[in-house]
Amino acid sequence: MEDDRLLVEKILNNDEQAFCSLVKKYQRMVYATCFRLVKSQTDAEDLSQDVFIEVFRSLGLVRKENDLSGWIFKIAYNKSLSFLRKHNPVKTTNSINIESSSAELDKIHKHAEENSPHHTLEQSETRRIVFQAVDQLPENQKKVILLHKFENFSQKEICEQMGLSQVSVESLIYRAKTNLRKSLFNYFKQYSK
Repeated sequence: MEDDRLLVEKILNNDEQAFCSLVKKYQRMVYATCFRLVKSQTDAEDLSQDVFIEVFRSLGLVRKENDLSGWIFKIAYNKSLSFLRKHNPVKTTNSINIESSSAELDKIHKHAEENSPHHTLEQSETRRIVFQAVDQLPENQKKVILLHKFENFSQKEICEQMGLSQVSVESLIYRAKTNLRKSLFNYFKQYSK
């Protein structure tokens, strides 16, 4: 894979092949980010396309090519959240085949309970609260926690991407978790009264 700086330079000089290389390099990360948030393969695929359209349109605005993956991640994350706010999808269960075995019926029943409007609303509300708390973190803490917990980047990968030492990344993760714990504790304490 080519260096991000070189890719950006080529793309800004209208090299279509360079843009294809950029898409190939980051499409897994973008799709995974979108899918983790919207939980739909079709929607994640559509959002991934939207992300790369936005990347293409805004590429001239990116300041640090060595942070290109973080910038693309942020676009994917924001587009997915916007999608969730607009659509708030409710999954439907498949119709039950009368000849289904007891085990299959139990599985379908459990799936229906997990995807009931009430359960979906609870999950959606919990997700909204967590992401709202994440969004209130200082920028470096937010980026590290999203990369570590939502994108499953290793601490070493985060160090390389952000240009930080292992100790700095560990410290940011610790502080982010501490701040999230406090924020979520205060939120649930306030609403449990």
